[in-house]
Amino acid sequence: MQAARHLMLCEAEALNSAVQRLDKNFEDAVEIILKHKGKLMICGVGKSGLVGQKLAATFSSTGTPAVFMHAAEAVHGDLGIYEPGDPTILISKSGATLECMRVMPVLKKFNSKLIVIVGNVDSPMARLADVVIDASVACEGDPLGLVPTSSSTLALAMGDAIACALMSARGFKKEDFAIRHPAGQLGKNLRRNA
Repeated sequence: MQAARHLMLCEAEALNSAVQRLDKNFEDAVEIILKHKGKLMICGVGKSGLVGQKLAATFSSTGTPAVFMHAAEAVHGDLGIYEPGDPTILISKSGATLECMRVMPVLKKFNSKLIVIVGNVDSPMARLADVVIDASVACEGDPLGLVPTSSSTLALAMGDAIACALMSARGFKKEDFAIRHPAGQLGKNLRRNA
């Protein structure tokens, strides 16, 4: 119980602290995505990649078509999914993930605006990006202080916050969500209430 409480308090502190750091960079990220008529790309590896996969699903179901691309696979042919100008969110706790850093200059050639959600705003990825979202955490919540817990929770929350800001900006409604989510209990509930 003590370990569980410590973890949850660390994650709650990371979220509370991040609320205070939301700034113009967040607004710029939303504006870039909102102005683009195509899809949003999301990129990462490891736990950050798993967060990115969830975020791609959230964006897609809330009115922003999005595709997840694994950073290592990108340079082995998966870049074929890109259209010129597709903005990209790259996620990395360290801001120095080699696979992401390798793909960032290539994405610039696609005229892709690069938005990074990073745990280190003074990192190589932050320096290559157009917009930097500060997802730094004071501590990871696991007993070793190493496992991506607080950092992955905060990266997920930052992506969800961008998705929700886009929903508000677009006037996205329950009916719009129901069209994109017709199955499962959620879809059933939405159809019943329609």
